[in-house]
Amino acid sequence: MANKKKIRLVPYDMVSPGFEAIYTGKKSLYEGEKEDIITTITSDNVGNEVIRWPVFSWTFPGQEKDWDKEIKHINNIQSKLGTLDDSTRQIRAHIASLVPCDSGFPVTVDELLNAIGRGKLDEPSFHNGCWCPGMWWEQRTTQPFHMESMRIIHTVLTGYLAAEGKEEFVKRYPHAEGFINRTYEWLGPVDKLTDVQKLMMKRMLLTIDFFTRNSYTMFFPSSDEIEQQMAEGKDLFEDGGRGASLDAEVSKKAGLPKIHPWWAEKFKKNLEKLDDPQKRELYKTCAHIASGVYTLSDCHHNTFRYIEGWIHGIGTGKLGIQTRKVGTEKERLGHLLFGYVLGLDKWLAGIPMQLLLLDLGHIDLGFDPKNEILRVYAYLDGERTPVKEWLAACLWHNLMYSLIDANYPAGLVRHKHLLEGAGKAGISLREWMDSVLGNNS
Repeated sequence: MANKKKIRLVPYDMVSPGFEAIYTGKKSLYEGEKEDIITTITSDNVGNEVIRWPVFSWTFPGQEKDWDKEIKHINNIQSKLGTLDDSTRQIRAHIASLVPCDSGFPVTVDELLNAIGRGKLDEPSFHNGCWCPGMWWEQRTTQPFHMESMRIIHTVLTGYLAAEGKEEFVKRYPHAEGFINRTYEWLGPVDKLTDVQKLMMKRMLLTIDFFTRNSYTMFFPSSDEIEQQMAEGKDLFEDGGRGASLDAEVSKKAGLPKIHPWWAEKFKKNLEKLDDPQKRELYKTCAHIASGVYTLSDCHHNTFRYIEGWIHGIGTGKLGIQTRKVGTEKERLGHLLFGYVLGLDKWLAGIPMQLLLLDLGHIDLGFDPKNEILRVYAYLDGERTPVKEWLAACLWHNLMYSLIDANYPAGLVRHKHLLEGAGKAGISLREWMDSVLGNNS
């Protein structure tokens, strides 16, 4: 994409509800329309290149025909607002790019609530996800020291393999002493590593080396950078590349089935065939390493925990770490999403926060959503406008139904037990939507 100083929004009458579009600052090289994964490349009537994308995430070109009645209702609200100014369009685009699995969650939600309340997004805004983020404005990271930490991890691991003692690393990186001690304890003496462990270390370091040079936590890469990263990704994860070659060596030496990422159906089927407990654990570790944090998405909230799990799995033969509570991140995100979605729903429904909190004080949800509810109401405040209500509805929909990919939920709907518990307690998190769609009759 061209320099962002040349990028600008197309006139509002060139987009339809549910979509956004920009001029790239270049002349179009194509006649008609060209699909490019998420976006559609087209041109105006004088040949200026235009990039268009849907602001309901994980809707790929052509899939808007499958939008449900909730999305259609939100789009219908937009169509009645008249011409939207650039600040409102920017907030809407930023809502669309938000993904709950991003490492900046919930800072990124608070930023959006503040923007909706003020009618303007601060720049540079936080990078908040991977669905067409910051398409015409500058962004900043929510993760200071991210790449510095990744480089320290890479240095420690390569130094370990070179038989360097941990004492030198502790002196050099005193703030990483805990990680260094755990790494050396789990892996043990380097000269005691088996051939399989050494191969797994090499496999793991391919991904960590990539993360020392590339990060999705800071900004979304340019087209040229994406092309380069995709080439590296093929080398790390596709047949014929270094990653697949190392996986094959590990499988052969350890007597394991072909290694697939842990989320793949082939992995699950192969795991079921393994009866030996040690081989099952080894296969799990290999599969997690082969996933590369969901294939090179270092913006994932669990990135560093995943890496530490790989190290523990290589050293001890078990992916799970006894000193770490399982599921804490999923629980954290579920509770946050519940509080924000509930707050947005009740704000849209016109229910005073004070009365909402009084009612919640008589219900045991197992956690307290008050902090998120307070943020929703404080940022949005009591002044209601049609534009503000529409933007709040867009954010509600994203947080409720957001996806990680086309089939895997990341929003509150992923946390079915929370929704079921709320239902049993008589709490609706879609009171507003049900009322406007007439679902309460």
